[in-house]
Amino acid sequence: MSTDRDLAARHDLARPLARVLAVAVMVLTLAACGLRAETPPPVEPSPDALEQIRARTVADSAALSAAASAAALLPDGAVEPVAPVLADVVGYSDQHADQLGGVYVSGLPTPTDSPTASPPTTGSVAEVLEQLAAATRTALTDADAVPDGSLARLIASVATSRGELTERLAGATGAPVPALAPDEAPAATDPAPTPAGTTATTGVDGLTTGDVGVLALVHDEAGYGFEVIAAKLSGDQRTAARAAAAAHRATSEDWAAAAGIDGSAQDPRRASYALPAGLDDPAASAALARTLETAVADAYANAVAQAEPGSRSSLIAGLRRATADAATWGAAHVPFPGLPERAQQPTG
Repeated sequence: MSTDRDLAARHDLARPLARVLAVAVMVLTLAACGLRAETPPPVEPSPDALEQIRARTVADSAALSAAASAAALLPDGAVEPVAPVLADVVGYSDQHADQLGGVYVSGLPTPTDSPTASPPTTGSVAEVLEQLAAATRTALTDADAVPDGSLARLIASVATSRGELTERLAGATGAPVPALAPDEAPAATDPAPTPAGTTATTGVDGLTTGDVGVLALVHDEAGYGFEVIAAKLSGDQRTAARAAAAAHRATSEDWAAAAGIDGSAQDPRRASYALPAGLDDPAASAALARTLETAVADAYANAVAQAEPGSRSSLIAGLRRATADAATWGAAHVPFPGLPERAQQPTG
């Protein structure tokens, strides 16, 4: 038979258990009602080095498009030959921003105290020229430094396009070409041309022997092609073709020596290359010259994607040089030099 003392002891043990059960019931009830402890709101992720470079290139493209659009409304921006260049600045820059992925949108609410973008001011054509040059220098630096090879290739192409636009706008306005490379002085109004195909071949990390062999091969094929073109042309065109042939042959030798394949079984160069028929026609010879230089530009752009960050400057210089040389033979300007998969899109 239970005594009064036993009953009291059982009662004392039951009280803590009852409290535990009450707390558990309350927690379950709150959970069922959808209540939860307060948590901090989500925040924007911190961009890494790759995203910072991508976003900077997009922002520069948007700023160039806005500045050129505003300048095109000014009297000196709406006349030939300035207006077509400004139109290309707008169209190409819009395509650059689009292909780079556009402005990053996290989907998070915008803070009420966030600054709003100011509408672009109507600057002068000269200001657009300086802005183009500055954006070119930034993109050249970023293309060499960005960790991702594919993005480096794309930004190198954007930098090359911006450099071309800078030179075209300077020519249209009669202004000197501003410095385009980070360590480059402003060019004279009539700068002496750099020999076609000339580029440095040192300091490239990340390229395999095969990668370097491709550069040696494409320059050798261009050298052979220009030798044939020189034999078909006359006057200044023959002189230019001879100079191009010699420069391409020399650069091919440099790359082959750098790879250690010169004269070996790994050397991909050949004694001759297949060329199109009809080269007695100057137009056909000029078309071949454009094709050869464009192939060189494509090879350098591909090599940029393979090279290690900090070792791409000579490859980017090769892309820029070949793109400029193709233009001297009549190649159309495109928004993505060296990237044949991104064919030119209408800009209007």
